[in-house]
Amino acid sequence: MSIGILETGRPAPALASRHGDYVEMAAGLLAAGAPTPLPEVARFAVIDGEFPDSATRCDAWVVTGSRHSATEEAPWMLRLEALLREAVAAGRPVIGLCFGHQILAKALGGRVEPSPFGWQLGLQDYRVVDAPDWLAGLGPTIGLNAIHQDHVSVVPPGARLLATAPHCPNAALVYGKAAISFQGHPEFTRDFERDLLALYGGDTLPADRAGQALAAMEGGGLTADALTIADALRRFIAEK
Repeated sequence: MSIGILETGRPAPALASRHGDYVEMAAGLLAAGAPTPLPEVARFAVIDGEFPDSATRCDAWVVTGSRHSATEEAPWMLRLEALLREAVAAGRPVIGLCFGHQILAKALGGRVEPSPFGWQLGLQDYRVVDAPDWLAGLGPTIGLNAIHQDHVSVVPPGARLLATAPHCPNAALVYGKAAISFQGHPEFTRDFERDLLALYGGDTLPADRAGQALAAMEGGGLTADALTIADALRRFIAEK
């Protein structure tokens, strides 16, 4: 089995040198708590136009986060949307993380827009609405790190709402047995989120919201819910 990670963005070099890049974080999430090593992981820098030759090149796909907006409709984004549609049609499991959540929804007929609630930063709680059996173990809420100002405003046909919040109504979606996506970042450790907020607070990010999010951050490593999600995602991939 092989897992293809579609790289749609990169952290600042100062952050990457300490925490790794988004591909490494996604692979780290899938490996977190695993009893055996991950299967082969292949990296495709789609942000640079590096695409697999087929949606069946790998047995499963992960779409990373990005500083870019899915509303930009850059050529590489439109090509990525086509690839995701092909992967879903071919029965290759797809996992979307933040930007990946948005571009997957857009590819499958949903809509992505700037959120009326503005930036969402730091550890956020989402209410679990309807979890499939393979996500057993989730509590009534999940806590994930977040950094986004766009959101999925219209859910694609056939998608089911997994988790929601007042500030992020469509926070996680399940597409039958084909795909799952999260607006939050299960792959972000709390240490990375803190460094990210500290670096961009008062610059790209509003200083007041970044400061509030930083003040509320506790602990280190992945959140407990991210570890539960990691185990579920491995089952999701293996069952295909």
